[in-house]
Amino acid sequence: MERLWGSPGAELVLVWGRRRVGKSYLLAHFARGKRAVHYTATERAPELELAEFSERVREVLRPGPRDVLESGPFRSWDDALHYLAAAAQRQRLLVILDEFSYLVEADPSLPSVIQRFWDTAGRSSKLSLVVCGSATNVLAKLDEERAPLFGRFTARMQIHPFSYREASAFHPELDAAARARVYGIVGGMPLYLKMWNAKDGLRGNLVRLFADPASPLVNEGELLLRTELPDAAGYFRLMSAVAAGRTTYSEIRDVAKIEPSRGLERLIGVRLLERRVPVTEDPDRTRLRIYRIADNFLAFWFRFIYSHRGEIDRGLGSRVVEQLVLPHLDDHMGPVFEEMCRDYVRAKTGSGRSRVPEVTAVGNWWTADGQTEVDVVGMRGRDVVLAGEAKWGRRAGRRDLDALRRKVERIPRAIDPTLGLFAREHFTDVDDRGALLVTANDLYE
Repeated sequence: MERLWGSPGAELVLVWGRRRVGKSYLLAHFARGKRAVHYTATERAPELELAEFSERVREVLRPGPRDVLESGPFRSWDDALHYLAAAAQRQRLLVILDEFSYLVEADPSLPSVIQRFWDTAGRSSKLSLVVCGSATNVLAKLDEERAPLFGRFTARMQIHPFSYREASAFHPELDAAARARVYGIVGGMPLYLKMWNAKDGLRGNLVRLFADPASPLVNEGELLLRTELPDAAGYFRLMSAVAAGRTTYSEIRDVAKIEPSRGLERLIGVRLLERRVPVTEDPDRTRLRIYRIADNFLAFWFRFIYSHRGEIDRGLGSRVVEQLVLPHLDDHMGPVFEEMCRDYVRAKTGSGRSRVPEVTAVGNWWTADGQTEVDVVGMRGRDVVLAGEAKWGRRAGRRDLDALRRKVERIPRAIDPTLGLFAREHFTDVDDRGALLVTANDLYE
């Protein structure tokens, strides 16, 4: 954003991402100290939105006695945009239209108005116009091939949740395993991470955040899904099926009792689900596809909270935490830890500061019958150069390394790859001469 602000010409920027990911905070921080109009839309009538926007412009630009704004609000968005372009002829002006999807819902012609303005007055000014919103299915369509604004954006930024390493900065006082658990439960969303109180401990936070009908996150999963997909009825069944471990197309169809094709594609489109294939396979040709919830918080919420909200509403939330969440939390953390290990390999590859070999792709691998799986597989070109096993259990050892060697024999194009073991705390009967050994502490270096 700072680089774009320093460019000599006009900028039209699309910023989008999920609800709660921190887009508005980011833009407010960026706008500090700048000549900036930051307007957040609501779900009001178009004329009320325009009147409120006029007030924001008036506060920033302070019009003189003959200014058009002195006689009242802008009559149209076209008038407003041309006014702002005129104000940005000599001096750069930042204009942020936050919750832009609300403006489009109230006035569907607005993208066309911006297109016409940008093709005439906008490009020749020093205006930085940023449109931002949370409804990813709406915002992503603004730049589709047949959309009015296609080809006009000078930058597109999708804001993602924090990585596990970035998320750990919220709670540096916790040990590595505890930071991993926090990330596994609330994911990388900054608001959720701020809600976690390290002094309360694991059980205390679970009870406070999820175990009461008034808890701050007990209904958050439903709110998030309905925000991204207003017609969300069937999507809950699909997400619940995946959260319960039904990850193939046929398993999801059988559990959800609906034809899942369209729903799965939409959930993937808004990045709530992801489709995975073995890293050695061509995604366009293989039938070895599985589905995974793409966000740790949603995976946790659908597995433990969504299916037990009746008990929570009846005052049994503490028992849900004690008897259903805590005993099975390590099972939930297994896939989370595996993905953290893959991220570690991506971060360390070719750095020269670790034994991680240089790779061009990282994923996992499994056989068609699902009986054999390798958690961390790194490829260089078409060759497998790294194979690793991730164990969220406290320790891993020689038995795990021997089992990994047997699995590697089944991976195509795996010729003497570096072997790796990833464990939460430590290793037994094995040293780093025989394998790359990584603990949770190493992940957070």
